[in-house]
Amino acid sequence: MKICDSSYLIALLHPNPNPPKDREDKLVTQFKERIEYLVAELSAASDIIGIPTPALAETLVRSGPNRSQYMKVLGDSWKFQIVPFDARAAIESAELIAAIKTNKQPWDTWAKVKFDIQIVATAKAEGVSVIYSDDQDIENYAKRFNIRVIRICDLPLPPPKEAKLIDSGPVGTQIGMFPPPAPAIPFPDEVKPDESAKPPAVSGSAVQPSNELQADPAHPAPVQGSDSRRAQDEATAKGSKSV
Repeated sequence: MKICDSSYLIALLHPNPNPPKDREDKLVTQFKERIEYLVAELSAASDIIGIPTPALAETLVRSGPNRSQYMKVLGDSWKFQIVPFDARAAIESAELIAAIKTNKQPWDTWAKVKFDIQIVATAKAEGVSVIYSDDQDIENYAKRFNIRVIRICDLPLPPPKEAKLIDSGPVGTQIGMFPPPAPAIPFPDEVKPDESAKPPAVSGSAVQPSNELQADPAHPAPVQGSDSRRAQDEATAKGSKSV
């Protein structure tokens, strides 16, 4: 289990949170994406994020009219678990307060201090090794218990979303992200008929005869020659009869 305080929860759930700052007082970029990536990674590893009840109270105070929506998200037991401030946490809290409070500090100025100490004491009572918090006071208190505090600025950026290329060609070829468009297919009313493929005209059930005579291989058509050739052929025929 990892403990998370209200600074993380507000940055995650608030629709328009104030940007957190790093240890050099510079604004943290993409802080919302960092926290969302952290929650996704912990959920993938089946690691529960513990929310101490004092941190839950601080978060709900800042939620305004979105309290029911906050509780709906934080009620997801697959990601979050509400950790009560029980007797063990109260003992750890009392010991920490006794160690850091001086006699000059009035008790009525310890409202926020008590909340921060209760969060750290809850982590100590639960035996956790990491607190996710962007609060410098919590970081200072956690050091007394040798508990590591991870600020938002310490979170890694989520990996960039890589563009997926379509790889359908042979090895060594490169194609664009989108394949070339397929050739357009005409609609049926746009297709023109093939004139050469038309069947012969049919009237009723009879086929119209052609004006040209069909060639007969047994009776070849006569060859039309000149008049002189015709006369020569006739004379040759008469001569053969007289003989």
